Amino acid sequence: MSKVIFINRDKKTIRQLLKEIGKERYECALSDAGLSEMKPIAMDGFLVEWDNYDVVLFYRYPSGTIYKIMDVLGYWGVPVKGWELKRKI
Repeated sequence: MSKVIFINRDKKTIRQLLKEIGKERYECALSDAGLSEMKPIAMDGFLVEWDNYDVVLFYRYPSGTIYKIMDVLGYWGVPVKGWELKRKI
């Protein structure tokens, strides 16, 4: 059975969200995720996913692997527009 999720890849709103999170929290989230040595490269790979009342910031590397960076539910910068419906198998 497939699962329905919503994905947002809007660079402008994700950039605002990252500014709101701040450098210190962002760096801590990267180290918690084990990504402190291979930090995200460009804005193209960031995406926000809404799944079962959790809003999470992910990064997709050019190799295709996707890593969870941090939960962003509760931040004002969470995108309002631009959500796409996707089905996860």
